[in-house]
Amino acid sequence: MLNRTAEQSFERGKEALDSGRWKEALAYFEAAVAIERRAGVEIPQARYLSFYGLCLALAGRQFHTAMKVCREASSIERYNPDVHWNLGRVMLACQRRREAYRAFLHGLRHEPTHMGIRREIVKMGRRRRPILPFLSRSNPINVFLGRRRSPA
Repeated sequence: MLNRTAEQSFERGKEALDSGRWKEALAYFEAAVAIERRAGVEIPQARYLSFYGLCLALAGRQFHTAMKVCREASSIERYNPDVHWNLGRVMLACQRRREAYRAFLHGLRHEPTHMGIRREIVKMGRRRRPILPFLSRSNPINVFLGRRRSPA
């Protein structure tokens, strides 16, 4: 059953997040989680945890905690694409592109038309083929030549 106060805090947090006010959003999501816990709920809603973790990464730069919270949320609600979207965004903020991509794909399995996930994948771009395809992508020669090809 939804706690009305926690739900209101969550909705305000989403509004603040959409407006780019990450610290304000962090406070609202943190409040939603705290209200749930004070109400005696052992495990807060996964979406509360997920958005809280995202804001920890964006506003608080607490990447380790953010990853832990978002992973917990994704294990609670494996079927919720928003949870995987937030996990992927946290992974991108932590410079873990491969894990972010996996999280995005997992979310798309549950909702193939999720626009947020699709936008993130497009922003990530596509990897080019290795310069020397007969060598592995991680081969030092390919790494060096790839960096020379695109210094960005």
